[in-house]
Amino acid sequence: MSSTTEKRPASPGLVQPLAKHRKLDQRFVSSEENNYNDNSYHDDKSRSNNLSSNNVDFKKNQEEKQVINDRRDLNFSDNQEISTENIRLSKLNANTNIKKYQIDYKKNLQNIRLKELRVILEDVRYMDIKRENKKRMKNLLMETTLWEVEKILAKKELKGVPTYLIKWKNWNSQYNTWEPASNLVNCPDVLEEFEKSRLQLIDRFKKKTNFYPNDRDIGEFLNYLKCRGEMITSISVEQNTIYINITKYLHQKYVKSSKLEKVIKHDILRMLVIDLRKKQLESLEEWENEMNTITKGKPLIRVENVIDLETAPRDFYYIEDYLPGNGVIIPDDPPIGCECKSCNSKTNCCFAQDNGLCPYTPSCKIRVPPGTPIYECNKRCNCDMNCFNRVVQRGSKMKFCIFRTANGRGWGVKTLQAIKKGSFVTQYVGEVITNEEAEKRGKEYDAAGRTYLFDLDYNESEEECPYTVDAAVYGNVSHFINHSCDPNLAVYGVWINCLDPNLPKLALFALRDIKQNEEITFDYMCQSSKNSENSIKQNMSMKENLNICMNTEFQEELELRPETPESDLSNIRTLCKCGAQSCRRYLF
Repeated sequence: MSSTTEKRPASPGLVQPLAKHRKLDQRFVSSEENNYNDNSYHDDKSRSNNLSSNNVDFKKNQEEKQVINDRRDLNFSDNQEISTENIRLSKLNANTNIKKYQIDYKKNLQNIRLKELRVILEDVRYMDIKRENKKRMKNLLMETTLWEVEKILAKKELKGVPTYLIKWKNWNSQYNTWEPASNLVNCPDVLEEFEKSRLQLIDRFKKKTNFYPNDRDIGEFLNYLKCRGEMITSISVEQNTIYINITKYLHQKYVKSSKLEKVIKHDILRMLVIDLRKKQLESLEEWENEMNTITKGKPLIRVENVIDLETAPRDFYYIEDYLPGNGVIIPDDPPIGCECKSCNSKTNCCFAQDNGLCPYTPSCKIRVPPGTPIYECNKRCNCDMNCFNRVVQRGSKMKFCIFRTANGRGWGVKTLQAIKKGSFVTQYVGEVITNEEAEKRGKEYDAAGRTYLFDLDYNESEEECPYTVDAAVYGNVSHFINHSCDPNLAVYGVWINCLDPNLPKLALFALRDIKQNEEITFDYMCQSSKNSENSIKQNMSMKENLNICMNTEFQEELELRPETPESDLSNIRTLCKCGAQSCRRYLF
């Protein structure tokens, strides 16, 4: 039979390492066998030499060596079995360790959270070359002489910046570029010639068609655009197209195209509207900054007009307090003040000295009805500005927007924040004038169909109102607050440092919760809940006129027509446009 040893199947994980370990063990066993054979060879040789001399010794030695050889064979067999067993045990231990490692590895994989990392590779060499070329080009442009402008071909605006299409001298038209005005240096003559040629082209068209639009034409065209759904903020025109069409129209030799003429006229009107709109926005921005510079953010005021082209009022000056007129002195040194260190509704505060009620809640909201006099703490009081009875004098912290109304009421005011009921909103300030001066100005305002006069008729002991506040020229944001027969603001008389009964401050408080972006209004006809005799007579006459005006014939007679003489304007009453359900139809 063959003595070849049968091989065990190797472990899948340790094929090469186990085979190598086994070869080393086999080499070790083979070396032992070789050593044993060498020793046997030398022993046989010595035995043959001594055979002749001593046969007895030879036999004896032969027997002893045989015993030794048998023992060696037995030890070799035992060692071989031990080596084989060690190999088998090492394989088992290796397989066990591999399985244990695989189990631990799988457990660790379950606890691992994979994260994604994206690295954007950059060609460093390419980027360096690109930066170097860019730097070289920049230096080249700086060293190169300026290019000469041959002609300006067209003009447009990019983000509000005028940009011109330039034809460069000694360069083909394919190199024409759009350049901002800031890049066109040392060529004012070329710019002037370009603008002049465009104006001359428009003048030729106007002269040819007798088309000279005025403010009225622009207003009517603006209304026409509104009817078509175009807002003033979205009106645009391609100016280059206008000049191309004008050139085409002027070069027509025979019958002029009426359709093209109409298109050109509309485009010219659009261009005029855009120019006026640009000037308007500059005017409104300047006005807004001027008012906020005065108020220092108390209150914050924004200006908005998306209705028409009305600019900032030219004859209005923003003030924050009363301005004494001719013959008017406003005292500012109160004779008395409270001695409270911490004012509240139970202390003998300023409001209690006149047997009045505490006007404010702890949260500084008004708690008394309109017409109730309010006495705030003044400069002689011991309390500081944090006193809850110092509301009006701390100023308004509201955010307002003066906006252009869409129903013909001119400017109006809306709040940019929600206002809680009872909150102080603003003061009504202006020029304080005498009763005689108010009579003169009143006739002028009535003729113009407007009034900013507010009588200070809060003193019951006086038969006549000695002073009036005129906010027509001097005033604050209240100048632009419109009238409503169902207002959300009420007017209160407030005395602070001036305790003259005839000179109260006029404070506007919220009658109800006012939503954000809601217009704020007050009733022009209800200046005081306690009307004087003149006010009662005025209300009676208003009711009589209201009954008379119910018939349509009289209404038609009151309509303002272009042929109405100026002398008859005083007899025409001002229509109310508040739109409230309880509207009284007429203001004055």
